[in-house]
Amino acid sequence: MSTEEIRTKVKKSIVKIANINFDDIPDNASYKDDLQLDSLTILEIAVDAEYQFQVKLSDDDLGVLRTVDDTVRMVQQYLSPVMAA
Repeated sequence: MSTEEIRTKVKKSIVKIANINFDDIPDNASYKDDLQLDSLTILEIAVDAEYQFQVKLSDDDLGVLRTVDDTVRMVQQYLSPVMAA
């Protein structure tokens, strides 16, 4: 799966969970500062990413998810070993 495909899915998840327009979500948007999301909403986005991409994020991973790019990188990191197998 390409980076752009992952990014689009993550952004669509944000649209669904936070009710934000897709075009209003920059690739490097900070969840708290730019999108004004609270911790529970960020957690919902992370859980949705786990479900969509069939990956399991650790508590440490969840603690460092601050931006859309962070989420995309985290998903890529977990998908890479699966894709190589």
